[in-house]
Amino acid sequence: MTRGETNLQDAPLPGYRAVRENVGVLDCPEDLVLSLKGEDRRTWLHGQVTNDVLGVHQGGSTALSVLKPTGQIVANGRLWNAPESLVLVFPHTPPHPLLERLEMMIILEDVRVDNLSGEHDIVSVQGPKATEALSEALSLPMLDWGEAQVGDTDIVLLRHDRTGEGGWDLLFPRSARVEIEALLAHLPLVTEQEANLLRLEAGIPMRGRDYGEKTLAMEMGQPFIEERLNFHKGCYTGQEVVERIRSRGHTNRTWVGLRCEGLVEAGAQLKLAEDTADALAGDDVGQVTSAALSPLFGPIAAAMVRNVAARPGTPLLAGETLCMVQSLPFLK
Repeated sequence: MTRGETNLQDAPLPGYRAVRENVGVLDCPEDLVLSLKGEDRRTWLHGQVTNDVLGVHQGGSTALSVLKPTGQIVANGRLWNAPESLVLVFPHTPPHPLLERLEMMIILEDVRVDNLSGEHDIVSVQGPKATEALSEALSLPMLDWGEAQVGDTDIVLLRHDRTGEGGWDLLFPRSARVEIEALLAHLPLVTEQEANLLRLEAGIPMRGRDYGEKTLAMEMGQPFIEERLNFHKGCYTGQEVVERIRSRGHTNRTWVGLRCEGLVEAGAQLKLAEDTADALAGDDVGQVTSAALSPLFGPIAAAMVRNVAARPGTPLLAGETLCMVQSLPFLK
């Protein structure tokens, strides 16, 4: 099934349908939002994260990850280069251990890390018509970062794709919640279930589900690597392990997508189908990390599987349910 073969008007998920066809609003209460200030903020952060901070022009943004020295993921997020600060958003990330880790790495540098999450909220306007809808109420920036005013309150606008359709995060003081809700009252709200489906179709991993403190960045698949890991920027925490894997070997497992003949559950063990011409047929090869019923693609899932089972088209069994491996994202 390809996108477009399903009539989304028949889908029972109004928020999901709104984002895929038009525009919808996601509330993001679990996001960690940080502001970095100080003269050394860019050079210091450049040595802490996987992507090229120095190459991000003012008003621009980039995806990045923070890794342990051993190459496992602490958190995945996005950076915006504002005129007097760096703004970082880490979806579904509690302050510990990331905030503690960043503060511990500041030694003599002129850098201050402020946690904005305590007094600020984020809502995200997503969908193919998100920019058009927001432009009717606000003056949007030409680049990825900008400021606007809602009533007497200054808010920050961050271009951020959370669904595969594109959109904008609105970062605002919590005291302005009523004004922001009134501004967006005419747009459909997206439930947590719908938001999970949207990000899974877009191949966006979630902390605590698809990756955790034992997951290597290089296990997350090629689209993730291409978006977040820069192999030319020089040293950063975890870089030695990443480079060793890239140049000398490979991981033992990979995060992949699954198209299934029926619904499966997160946590389900995966086996190679018995008719697979492989010596490991019938053996456990991985585990489902996320699953949903997609109006576009039917039952889908993401899974961390051993590389012997990671090739697209490989048949796997989740219990009695047949699943076929495919590359992520589902939404091309």
